[in-house]
Order: sequence, then C-alpha cells, then structure tokens
Amino acid sequence: MKGALVAVLAAVSLIPLGSFGLDPDASRLEFTVKDNRGGFTGVARALEARAVVREQGESFAADVDLRIDARKITTGIGLRDGQMRRDFLHTDRFPLITLRGTALPGDRPGALPFAVRLRGVLTIKDVTREVEIPMRVTALADAYLAEGQVVLRLSEFGIPVPRFFIFVAEDPVTVTFKIRLTSK
Repeated sequence: MKGALVAVLAAVSLIPLGSFGLDPDASRLEFTVKDNRGGFTGVARALEARAVVREQGESFAADVDLRIDARKITTGIGLRDGQMRRDFLHTDRFPLITLRGTALPGDRPGALPFAVRLRGVLTIKDVTREVEIPMRVTALADAYLAEGQVVLRLSEFGIPVPRFFIFVAEDPVTVTFKIRLTSK
C-alpha cells in the first residue's frame, strides 16, 4: 500500500503545475461531417486556449477555457463556408464557440500518455450543453499535448441539419483535436 502511494505521489510530481496557453503552430481542431455525397472536413485554426493545472488531493485537475472563432472555420469551399457561417452558425451574432470545464485524469498521470476526461459546458450559438470529452494527455517538462475526439449532434445546439439540393448531411459531427499547451 505504501509503495503504491509513493508511486502515485511521484507521478503527480511529474505533472507541471501552473498556467498554460495554446501553441497555435502545434495545435489543430478539425470536424468531419458525413453526408450522402461522401462528407467533408473543416478546420478551426483561430483557437485560443488556456489551462490552469493544480494539485487536487493525490492527483491533479486542470481548469480549461477554449475559444474558437467561428467566423474563421473553413471547409475548403468558400460558398459552403459562407453558408455555414451565415445560415447555420450565425457568426454575425455568435462569433465564438466556447468550452469551459475541468479535466481530471482517468489513469495514473505521468509522462506517457494518460487518460483524461474533460467535463464542462460547450456553447455554440446561444445554446449551452454539458459535455464530456475523453482524451489522451502527455505531460512534458513545461507543456501538455492533448489529443481526442468527440461526437456532437448539430440538433442539440439548435443547428439545422444542412441540406442543399441533393446534398443531405448527417446530424452527428465528429470533432478531432490535437492541442499543445505551453507554460505561460
């Protein structure tokens, strides 16, 4: 028992604590929409993120704040991007998508990737929903790498399922991310 406690405390001491901010050059957030024509992928490049990592008991917790500039989400087709911003995301009134929550480890943390669950609230347009996002996190000396994937339903955020002539999208959207946060 004592050996296990020492191992847990040693793992926590490997976790860098403090404030961390997004490294935009090493971070990426993509979304994939399936449809009856093969689907498409979009990219959110205008991201802001910060995390404050703190000890919590024999482990740690991270308070996370992520902002996505919805006006700059791209899919590679200007006409589709304009329609997405205008008709679906209403970026003139709701320019930001936000996520605020707390990340807690699911495994014993350490330098190797370990499981983390981010629980919080996601706001798209004027709709806020609770979310839980599983991810794998690697702790480095002064940075974190977080990778994961979550499936969101457009309809849960008041976004109509896109349809245009013969094109019909599916409601679920898969969001994949790779985020690097560095010490600030």
